[in-house]
Amino acid sequence: MAESARLAEQRKHQRFSPKEWVSAHCQTPFAGIAALVDISMGGAAFQYVQRSDIGLSFLKKPLKLDLFETVTYHGVKQIECKVVYDTEVPSENNSPGGYRLRRCAVEFGEHDWYQAFQLNMFIKDFTA
Repeated sequence: MAESARLAEQRKHQRFSPKEWVSAHCQTPFAGIAALVDISMGGAAFQYVQRSDIGLSFLKKPLKLDLFETVTYHGVKQIECKVVYDTEVPSENNSPGGYRLRRCAVEFGEHDWYQAFQLNMFIKDFTA
């Protein structure tokens, strides 16, 4: 409990839970749609499925992330970010030779005033 309290104190921005139908897409080798777990003005966390034949070396490079509401596709495009952590989510469905469910957290990098405005509106419109 003390560890989670210490981590919470380090956060600069309040985190919000997304409403249903909110997703992320990252220009990476997994190139799939990810389920947004939480978001703040400083970063986001999402879960995605990794194929066993795709390595994770791409996580060491800066990424560009698209966040969107999957019904209307309103969102924010090409937010620069860096990976804070990426870890496998323990699951009975993770098989030795198959797909793996992973959780990734990113920190947003520099963005212009328009992206900051879009991100703020996205958080207001599509989080609980």
